[in-house]
Amino acid sequence: MMLRCSKRHLHSVSAARVARWPCGSYGRSCGSRAPAAIATTGHWRRLASTQAVAPQADWDPSAVRALLQQVAQDGKLEEPLYRQLRGEPIVTSGAARAAVAQDGEQGVGQEEAGGALSESLECGLPELVLTAEVCSSQRLRDFILLAALADRLALRVPQASQEQLLRITAAYSSVGVLNMPLFHSIAGALLSSWRGAAEPPPVAHMVQVARAFSSQRFRHVELFDALASQLEARGGAEAATPGEALSLLHSLAFLRLGSEFGGQWAALEARATSPGLDKMGLGPLSELCYLLVLTRQSDDRQEDLCRMLEALAGQVLGADDAFWTSDAGPALHNRLLLLRSVMRYLYRDAYRTLSADVVQAFRRIHRMEPKRKVLKPTVNFTRKLSDLLRKMKVAHLANAESGPFILDAVERDRKLVYECNHFDRYYAGTTDKIATMCLQERVVKATGYRVVQIPHWQWNKIKHRKQRSEYLRMSRYYAIKDSRELSPRDEVPKDVALNEFDYLGEYFFKKERPSSSWSWFQPRYDATRRLPAASTAT
Repeated sequence: MMLRCSKRHLHSVSAARVARWPCGSYGRSCGSRAPAAIATTGHWRRLASTQAVAPQADWDPSAVRALLQQVAQDGKLEEPLYRQLRGEPIVTSGAARAAVAQDGEQGVGQEEAGGALSESLECGLPELVLTAEVCSSQRLRDFILLAALADRLALRVPQASQEQLLRITAAYSSVGVLNMPLFHSIAGALLSSWRGAAEPPPVAHMVQVARAFSSQRFRHVELFDALASQLEARGGAEAATPGEALSLLHSLAFLRLGSEFGGQWAALEARATSPGLDKMGLGPLSELCYLLVLTRQSDDRQEDLCRMLEALAGQVLGADDAFWTSDAGPALHNRLLLLRSVMRYLYRDAYRTLSADVVQAFRRIHRMEPKRKVLKPTVNFTRKLSDLLRKMKVAHLANAESGPFILDAVERDRKLVYECNHFDRYYAGTTDKIATMCLQERVVKATGYRVVQIPHWQWNKIKHRKQRSEYLRMSRYYAIKDSRELSPRDEVPKDVALNEFDYLGEYFFKKERPSSSWSWFQPRYDATRRLPAASTAT
């Protein structure tokens, strides 16, 4: 049941537990078993449709796990699984091998070779790629085994063709496994192949590479520089279809690499809107509005954003109820809710200038009951934080639904939001929050809430429960009392009197920085006092 709040509060807060994607392959410390999802948009869902389908029969779940375990751990496969993986007929006896083999010495040699390799067969690069595709098609997410498979793939990536590289990126991205070393090797192989190629790759391949690296949250600047050069050599934005241009813009916006493409962003945007705003579908037009907000270009282009929303309002009002219950309905509903929150809280002056149709379309989206997903258990990070808040006597709601967002924890008696920032909320190998989380922080703080950010590298560093409680208490205190927490952390201060030299003693000089990621007192215990003293016999 949804609770409606005033304008000073968030749109709606519910105590219902909703689906949250926990951490990915490197997130076992967070207690998760499923991959991390970036955004519930059609852009990311289209990734699975581009992967090559391996020749396979109806795989049993136990057979898929046995396949992955043998390939990842030993690099070999039993002959039945090997032939099933390659789509070959399974030969089980010497007589059958002799029947299949050719006459003469060639048949005898094949029989002897088959008998010698009947126990296990060595897996090469094609078999490794097929194994990754089978796991992706069967949705097998054993992150330890998939990480071991990625290590074997990374060693053979330099000898792989472009088609095999694209198949690997599609398989790992569609199954939702984050693996930075593997994609670092793939980026190097792609750069080498592009330098020696006679002609640039097709635009569809560029779009797939950008989409795969954005799903991995991997900001490989050199690769995207090469992508910009290859796109320019192919003919620029005119060589891409409107859908490909929009998909490429989405990848750049999520990775915050729009500057790497320079002036091509405007050309790609013009290509995406080439059919006309009135002729663009509801999904592509709302996605383009979302990208302007995600890259913060809407701060200077509010008129363009309002014009797109005017074209969007008629399609929202004209869509029937059956459309919102379809497969693409929930993602589109969530995106429109986000646009409504952005206009109401970040661009209030522009929101007042919108026509009555746009306001009515937003009202319909806000009052619409979305299609509920299957409830999933709370991730370990959020559950432990909720337990500490409960012991601190802080009344709160865990996994609270607020309009387009799912907030990790919200206090009942104070306008305070807790963010359990596990590793999939940061770009790979960095401490920079992803663009979607930065946008969520902007909107939440614009509604008057304070945000307590708990990064995973500090939370995992603290092992003791009492230390975590003290750390959480001090983080809560700073979020409430520190005036610097009023604005989002990625926002540049607007006051000219504030600059980077105002807080020299905090984290400026290298020798003054703490040796660990976070420093706090260590509780001291006397082991002799934990147990009652032994009585001496008289």
